[in-house]
Amino acid sequence: MATSSMVTIAKRYLNIPIHNEAPFSRIRIIQGGAEIKRFTLKVAMEEVQSWFTVDVADCEGCEVIVEAEADGAALCASHFVFQSDRAAGEQELYAEKDRPQVHYTTKKGWIGNPVAFYREQGEWHLRYKHKLYANSQSELMGHGVSKDLIHWREADTAYDELDPGREELEASTSRLVELPVNGNEAERRWLGFHEDNTYSFYREEDGRYVAEHERNVLWHGNLTALSAHATEDGRCILLGVNQNLPLTSMPFQGQLLIPVELKLRKSDEGIIKVHAAPIEELHRLRIWQRTWSDLALENGNSFEESLHFRVAPGEWPGVRVLPAENKPDDITSDMLEVVLELDIEAETLLDIELYGIRVALDTQKQTISCKDITARLPAASGKLKLHLLLDKASMEIFACEGEVAMSVAVRPDYRQRTIRLLNRKGTANAESLVVYGLRGIWPTPEEKLLIQEAIKDDTVVYQSDSYTVYSNRVEDSVYGEPPAYVPDRETIVTPTRAIEEFVWRKNWAHDMNRVIDRGNVWHPKQEVARLPMIYTGHATIDAAYRLAADIFYRCGSAEFARPGEEGMWTAGLFQGPGEGFGVWVRDTTHIAIRSGNILDPEGARRSLLFTTKGGLDNGVDGTAMPIVGIWDYYLATGDLTLVKESWQGLKARIAKLEQSFDPERGLIPADQATSNDAFPEPENGGFSFATEIYFMEAFRAMSRMGVYMGESDLLIRQWADRGELLLRNIRSEYWKEEAGYYTSGPVGSESYENSYWESAGQEIAMWPRYEIASAEQRQSMLNRLPEVAMNEFGVNVFPYRPETNHFCNAAWVVWTSGMAAAAGREGRLDLLTTLIGQQVRNSVINKTFYEVIDYQTGKAWRWPGQLWHAAGFISYFLLGVLGMEYDEEGATFAPAVPEMLCDLKMENLRYRSAVFDIAVHGWGTAFAMTCDGEPLDKIPVTMTGRHVLEFKTVQ
Repeated sequence: MATSSMVTIAKRYLNIPIHNEAPFSRIRIIQGGAEIKRFTLKVAMEEVQSWFTVDVADCEGCEVIVEAEADGAALCASHFVFQSDRAAGEQELYAEKDRPQVHYTTKKGWIGNPVAFYREQGEWHLRYKHKLYANSQSELMGHGVSKDLIHWREADTAYDELDPGREELEASTSRLVELPVNGNEAERRWLGFHEDNTYSFYREEDGRYVAEHERNVLWHGNLTALSAHATEDGRCILLGVNQNLPLTSMPFQGQLLIPVELKLRKSDEGIIKVHAAPIEELHRLRIWQRTWSDLALENGNSFEESLHFRVAPGEWPGVRVLPAENKPDDITSDMLEVVLELDIEAETLLDIELYGIRVALDTQKQTISCKDITARLPAASGKLKLHLLLDKASMEIFACEGEVAMSVAVRPDYRQRTIRLLNRKGTANAESLVVYGLRGIWPTPEEKLLIQEAIKDDTVVYQSDSYTVYSNRVEDSVYGEPPAYVPDRETIVTPTRAIEEFVWRKNWAHDMNRVIDRGNVWHPKQEVARLPMIYTGHATIDAAYRLAADIFYRCGSAEFARPGEEGMWTAGLFQGPGEGFGVWVRDTTHIAIRSGNILDPEGARRSLLFTTKGGLDNGVDGTAMPIVGIWDYYLATGDLTLVKESWQGLKARIAKLEQSFDPERGLIPADQATSNDAFPEPENGGFSFATEIYFMEAFRAMSRMGVYMGESDLLIRQWADRGELLLRNIRSEYWKEEAGYYTSGPVGSESYENSYWESAGQEIAMWPRYEIASAEQRQSMLNRLPEVAMNEFGVNVFPYRPETNHFCNAAWVVWTSGMAAAAGREGRLDLLTTLIGQQVRNSVINKTFYEVIDYQTGKAWRWPGQLWHAAGFISYFLLGVLGMEYDEEGATFAPAVPEMLCDLKMENLRYRSAVFDIAVHGWGTAFAMTCDGEPLDKIPVTMTGRHVLEFKTVQ
């Protein structure tokens, strides 16, 4: 016997409590006596498992009738239905404890077989069978949308039984796809899957397709019908659905399998089989990796390692992996990817246990099994590769290069966060074991709220082929989904993009990717407020600038200081809290001259003084660098005490350079550019261009400081003459007119002969401050820059070298400060816009400045929190946009303001004893400056106090 009750609609949402074991009830919405909406739901009588929410914004004043189908059910609509201005459970959706985190699931309801799969306007669309409950009478058409086949969103489904837009399911026909064998386009086969998930190859005969042989099995386990789809990018994607997941209390049932790519491979015996592998896009979910190799597993032996751990500084500059302490900085993941390569003998029994889930290999029976699912292996011994994907409710297994695939419904035991290899019988060797921690595809409730704020503005700030910078987000096809969201200048919401490593790679460079801030939400430290700040009206640009400022603060804080280096600039946030990367001689000066002396004079002073006595010195320019940095410090601050404290050490350094001078060449030997500390550069003939300029500047700086220090006129003249001689020889020996830029080696060298461009040399040469290039040469160099060394991701340090490492085919932000200054001086707003847009994208998407941007792929890697890159990015605004330069007489500004920075403001800019708040009105390259309302051409060195600088456009 049915019972019913009624309530009147007064708010936007109806929230109806659901329990999956409750009997069906009918919800009817009545307007003017007529039924306008109808839903059949399992309304909870007591315990609420989830909420069904209906948007009734257009039904205010209507009546809601709840009819219970259960006999004797006592039901009151005002109790079962509550109304609100916000959907109940909306923020918690996809954050449920047991919700799969790397598989697509519907918000609610049952997901069935895929029906249609296609790509439209840059997005993948999947149509599938769908019901609100597995035992619902009507079957609907579900619709999932994705840009990368990994991150999905569910399109709205019409559950209203009276909705004219409700899509009832239409029967689909099976499909065949044609694939090459072993990648050979001349040999192709038609492939089709049957309803029982076996597959056959077909040949075309008299206008129809005929199966060539008996059916084969690829996939084993808990799944519905598989369907293969040829895509426009040349792949064959296999789709299917997991059923019978152990998640009875969840509002959904079933999940989409991780999409896999199918390939046909022919064995040496001529047998063709289908092989499956998770799509490449899955790699974007990797956030850390642990690696082991050559694990000998004899009878009874085992290997076990915790996948819940922490890291701490080790012997400098290494890190240690330590047991977890159940603290926020512990490292683990609920979702894992495991790649295991074995050399296994016959009659071996090997168990792989992952979070309490056992996968058993039995080479005597030639089987692999997990729980109640067993598959046959193609070989009894030899090389065997396993690929495991673990989510909260399932494990997918790919064996023998994907010739065998399994899907198993499991519940990981998160109390046992370990991986264990146990040899019960026989002999096996784990040649390689790699475990990746994976991130989830769904944002947390906190992240959802922030993202909602960031998607309101679609203003495009900068656009390139691979990415777009909006006012409040960055969309990037290189890193894929999700975008980096920037709801305000103090917040970035984006997942970890780099894969964190914990051991040095086995290569000559001993590379290692490090991650310091592992959370998805970034906020700057409060202390950055003391640094100069910009306001552009675009949260992405402002946040990128604050991110750079935050790196300035953290690299100078006790959090990352090495013992004895407190208050100094550590070069980067490498090892983690407790120990940074240390104070480096060349890094310190490059930081100082690019913006550090202006932004953080106290940290500059301590760091530069330290480099005159110690610090890590691994560059051939190390002798000159403290001289150059300390002179720039004096010009920026007017503080002569640093010169006085370091003077004797500076004199010893310049004497060393003088001793090295080669009178025959009129240059000082330098085997490497200032950008390089790793490999020889014989192509430069022993006189590398970039380093030569810093040697020159050291002599010129000494001649000016010598005046203040009371040195003899003779000594001062000797330093000045040596500096001018080096300047003349640099200009004459390295400029190559037909190339339109300076080469990395002098006349007679391989570099000159072949017109090699090295970016750190080009940068310092075109930087107006150092007076190497003429205005005409600067214009030529800027014109050649995009042709020779710049793409959408950055500026290649060594564009003439074919190899790829952290210097070659690599973009470094630090070596572009002078380029920004030159672009501003020559009015190249296009290049300034590009430089800024590139690094807003790079920093926001990664929440840091990594050491290296791969020039080919656009992905950042290696060491995070690189201070000289942060200084380089900030210099874009100081040196390029505002055109700030300073000398012994004062500071000048020559703004070159791109349109995207129209009406830029900067606060708290310090120069010597004065502090300035700056307002730019308009954009362009022609401005008139006023200070406190009065026209002024140059800021005198004697100015003190706080002032307002305004720049207004002029005709």
